[in-house]
Formats: sequence, C-alpha cells, structure tokens
Amino acid sequence: MYSTASESVAADERHRGAESPTSPEKGGPAPAAEGQSETFREAESTTRQRVLQLVVEEGPISAAALGRELKLTAAAVRRHLDAMTEQGILEVKNVTTRRRGAGRPSRRYVVSERGQRSLGDDYLGLVQTALSMLQSASAPSAEDSLVAEPTPETARGLAREYFAGFEQRWERQLEGVSDLDARTDKLSQLFAEDGFAGFTRLVGRDNPLLAMQSTQLCQGHCPIREIAAAHPVFCEEETDMISRLLDVDVRRLSTQAAGAHVCTTHVPVGREKLAAEQRARAAASAEAEQQISAGAGATNESRPASGGRKRIVISPRQQERLS
Repeated sequence: MYSTASESVAADERHRGAESPTSPEKGGPAPAAEGQSETFREAESTTRQRVLQLVVEEGPISAAALGRELKLTAAAVRRHLDAMTEQGILEVKNVTTRRRGAGRPSRRYVVSERGQRSLGDDYLGLVQTALSMLQSASAPSAEDSLVAEPTPETARGLAREYFAGFEQRWERQLEGVSDLDARTDKLSQLFAEDGFAGFTRLVGRDNPLLAMQSTQLCQGHCPIREIAAAHPVFCEEETDMISRLLDVDVRRLSTQAAGAHVCTTHVPVGREKLAAEQRARAAASAEAEQQISAGAGATNESRPASGGRKRIVISPRQQERLS
C-alpha cells in the first residue's frame, strides 16, 4: 500500500553500512547471498509498513507504544522511525505530560504532509466528476467555466456527487448489519478498503452510564484533504453521508483538512442503546396497561348495571339501634 517502504529500507541499509563491514579484505563476514538479502529487504519493508500503518492510525504515538503494539524491541522500532523521519515521511511532536513533568517532553510520531501525499490522493476521480458537472452546467462558455472560481453551491454539488458513489456501494454492503457498533466497525473497514485508512476507537466503555459510551470512527488518511481544506463543504457532505449510512446523528470532532492528524467522527452508540431500551420499556409498559384495561373492561361487562346511586338495605333491628 505504501510506496515509501522500499525507500525507507534503502535508507536504513545506508545507516547500517558504516557499522557493518562486509568486505572480506577487512576481516568482516562474507557478503550475504543474494536470496538472503532479498528476503531481508522484504521483511524490513513489511515491518516498516506496519510501523507506518500504526502511526497513521494512532498518531501521535511514541516509539515505546509502537513497540508494545507490534511486539518489537525499542531499537528495532526507532530504526524504522528514524529512517522515515529522515525521509520526511514522519515528523516528531514533543508532548509534555503531567506524569513526565515539565521540561521533559515525550517524542510522539505523526505522518507528515509529505507522508500523507505518499499514501495517495484521489484527485483523478474528483476531477472526472468535476468535468462531468461542468459539461452539464449551463455556462456562457466551457473555457469560462473551467477558470471561474466555483461557487459554494457548485462546490457542495461536487462534494455530494463525489461521495454519492461511495454511499451507494457502502449502503449495499451494510445491509443486514443492524447493531450500531457492528455497523460502525464495518463502515470503518469500507473506508480502509477505499484508501481512507479507516479504524474505530471505543470510548467510555467502562463508564456505568450507558449514555456516555460512544465509538469514534476515524480516518488516518484523507485522499482529498487539500480540496477539503479549500472547500469545507466536502467534510460536511462526508459527515452527512456517515450519518445516513449509520442511521444516527453523528458529530465531527476533527478533520485533516483543518489541520488534525486524524479525521474523527463521534458516533453516540451508548445514547442510541439507551434510547432503544427506553422505547422497549415504554412499549412493554403500554402493552401491559392495555392488557389490564382489557381485563377490567371484561369484568365490568359481566356485572349487572345498577344505574344511579348504590342502594343500602337496613334491617329493623339496625333501624332501632340507629334511632
């Protein structure tokens, strides 16, 4: 997926070149066989792809956290991180936390602008859609349409057309998935398959309040981030598409077009589950009341109607006592 992996491996080999003599004349080990060298490069490339993928999904992330996730030593992880940082694929963010104390920043790695570009952009499909819309639009001339600044309505229409293709395909693949958690996870997989590096994060799942539990639908890569930065309606239309596909109101927390490292959409899973439970309880209560009312109606129908006030019969002895 990442075209920069092989370049990173080459840079890594250059780093080790001075430290690993391979010439027999210097008393070092004999050169490795060509097949072994190729196998090593493939293994290094695969590991580097895994490191880059995790930075895309979890960044900003530390080398220690990467090592734990990938089950690699700190030295192995830093070798890959240093090589990709030197190439400009990654960049370092110094973060100061309360636990570490002031003046002792922790190094966190994120994907740089160059790294985002290396992951691929989807401008071809967008340009094709734009040309189709411009051809069908009523304009004084085709040349004027191509050079004119697009109006907000034109940009929104273009964004809607661009995401319509994704929505139609993904809606079919989401059929039959009713659980909101499972549906959100499936949508993240569909985002990943189409180059958006989709994944999910579970939030507040240990909170006793069900309404506070949620899922974050994340995208580690935005193929049209530069266009979305110039025209935020693309982010708005994408958010609306997510809401329709999940059949729930969602809220956008961050976008790469606005400078964030990950596009994040808040999905109120707990709130929807709580609402569903409340609806189920209300329906069960209404049904129970209906059954009680029906039973009471049948009992009243079986009683003879006395009509008017209730008649009290008093015996002669009771009359003497009352008098």
